[in-house]
Formats: sequence, structure tokens, C-alpha cells
Amino acid sequence: MTDDTDEIEARYGATVLAAARRTFQQQQPDGSYPRQVHKTTTALLEAELEIEPPENPAYRHGLFARAGSYTTKVRLSNSLFDDNTPDGHGMALKIGGVEGPVLDGAPPGQHDLVLIDQKIAMFRNAADACAMFQAIDGAKEITPKTMLPRSYVIPRLFPPKFFWPSVNVMIRTGLDHFRFPDLMARSYYSVTPYRLGDGTAKFAMKPDPKYRAQRGRRSLRDKLQACLDRGPVHFTFFLQPKVDPRDPVDDASIAWRSPLIPVGRLTIPPQDAAARIREGDRIAFSPWNALAAHEPVGSVNALRRCAYARSAELRNGVMTMDDPSEP
Repeated sequence: MTDDTDEIEARYGATVLAAARRTFQQQQPDGSYPRQVHKTTTALLEAELEIEPPENPAYRHGLFARAGSYTTKVRLSNSLFDDNTPDGHGMALKIGGVEGPVLDGAPPGQHDLVLIDQKIAMFRNAADACAMFQAIDGAKEITPKTMLPRSYVIPRLFPPKFFWPSVNVMIRTGLDHFRFPDLMARSYYSVTPYRLGDGTAKFAMKPDPKYRAQRGRRSLRDKLQACLDRGPVHFTFFLQPKVDPRDPVDDASIAWRSPLIPVGRLTIPPQDAAARIREGDRIAFSPWNALAAHEPVGSVNALRRCAYARSAELRNGVMTMDDPSEP
């Protein structure tokens, strides 16, 4: 944790949390609260993450310091909409049995990775994220249209000023809805950077190039089950250390140019995709539940610290690797 993180939370946190609470995390009829986003659990799966340290010793820190195999929970989710609507999708990993100091407030022996199926975000930094939440605040219904509020996308008409990142993400999301109808055929990215030794890095999960996607009009969970019934599913885990000087640390709307380095393999064995939906709804993930060696970097991650903590607090669903699937 840094002073900058505290400053970002103090400047933008209250505004973003209030808007998220009113618009995305409204209390349900039974008195419970959903997640702010990624409310719908497609599946919570048991998996194994194998780490192979990178050849360059400068990158052998934290999770990548030594070879190892880790029991991992993988939550797959929709961001905001149902399966029939173009949407972002998440892959969150809770890696157990890791060694090393963790960040303040993080559970020991665990490391979370929070990934989405886009390389970029709809905003550049915490200030942009705050402006977007303010523009959406009060929407009676969240739709693809309300996620592109005119006051945010075109903040100035004379002369025209057009904010491209939010539109770019929506276009990519729409195209991917038809290109990748199967969650196991998609690639997932951390979007924001994390500390790695004296530098920073991003993370990515990419499917086996030989994987055959499931198509048709079935639900994403049904396609996932058909995929798992065929046998284990594999993803290659990539590290993306920042080596290109053009890669910005605090602009989440720009994809990095630095090369990806394979550092592991995620294996998801055959299992019942619907068996642990309730646990998937309750379990909490955060980029700040992490090894200190991979502290989140940048203003967006600083804002995420309070957003994820508040979401989990409202849901009263903070879970660790050892929590049961039933309350």
C-alpha cells in the first residue's frame, strides 16, 4: 500500500462507491446485496495452476520465484448482462498454498488474479472512472446504451471532444460476442499492472490453440459443460513485463506492446459446471488479496481497493480457500 493509493481513495472513492451503490449494487428483496458488477456466476471450478519460472531472473519474484503447482478456484462470470447480450466476461482465480508476505489485510497463503476478456478498460485512470460512474449514476436500467452515457463519451460539444476508449471496448465486446461464443475459447487479461521486482507487469490467460469452441444457441454454462465433458481444458498463463517505454502504467485504455512470456499452465478438469454456483456467488476476489511482491499499481487499482472491499462488505460474502460452499 502506498500514500498514492490513500490519496486516490480519498479523492475519488466516496463518489464512485456512492454511484455504484445506487446504480449497480442495490439491495435485493431478500435484503442481500449483489456484486457491483460480474453478478452472474457462470461457474466456480476447481483447477490446478502450474508455474514455471521465467528464464530471466529479473522476473522471478513472488508467484514466479520458483516452480510449483497450486490448487485454484476459478470463477467465470458475466459482467452486466445475460448470455444473449454482448457483454464482458470475467475469469477470477483464487490461488491457494502460495508462499511469501501478503499485502495488509490480505489472507495469508492466497493470491487472487482478476482477469477480463478485454485487454483494455473503458476509462484511462481513476479520474475517468469517477467521471463515468457519475455519468451513469441514477440510470433506471443498465443496458449497453446506458453504459455509454453521452456526457461521458462526448464531454464537450463545442468544439467536439470524443472519448474513444469506452466506445472501443463496446465495439470489441460486440464483435467478441459472435467470434467467441464459448468462454473457454476466450483470452483473459489483467488490464491493469502489478509490481514485479523493480518494474511492473500485466497477466494474461490464453486458451490452447487447438481448442475447438462450442457453438450453437445453448447457454454459456451448457457450452462450458459440453466442453468439460470432453476432457480437461488448458490455458497458458502469461506474464507481460513492461519493457516497451510506450506502455503506460496509469492508462488502462491502452493495450501494452511488451511481449508476453509463458510462465505456467492452468488445467481445469472435467466437473459439474453448475455444482458450485452458490459458492461462486458468495466468494470474494480482489486484486489486493495478493502477495506483496505483486502489489497493484496505478490509480485504477488504487480505486479498486476500496471498491472491492466495499462490495464484499455489503455482500457479507468474504470467503477464503477453506470456507465451505454452503453457509
